[in-house]
Amino acid sequence: KQWYQRRVRGECRLCVMCTCCGANVPGDGPWRFQHDRNMKFLQTMCYACTLYFDKGWFCPVCLKVFDYDAVDDPMVCCDFCDRWVHTGCDNIDDDHYNQLGESGSLYKCILCRGEKEEVYDKHHK
Repeated sequence: KQWYQRRVRGECRLCVMCTCCGANVPGDGPWRFQHDRNMKFLQTMCYACTLYFDKGWFCPVCLKVFDYDAVDDPMVCCDFCDRWVHTGCDNIDDDHYNQLGESGSLYKCILCRGEKEEVYDKHHK
């Protein structure tokens, strides 16, 4: 019974992993199992990534969190919904990325353009 309870809560250290950072331990708090409004499972997050996610610091396409001070992947802020999107999640190559930065043109993300359905829309404006 103890194994079953641990398994249901997703605390098996051999199986569970944070979708955002890859950690296999929850950190200073519990694991977070993210669901959409229809209770469809989306992802598992460690405690640290949960804090960023709750602040809205995540890409709305892949749902991976980011730290404003240490962004590893290039990101672009949508001028219509004011959310940051990984360039790879919107198929923006290096040339287009540099052009957006230099030209000052408006960027409309893949979700605002209607080319991809919103998975988790709690933070969408």
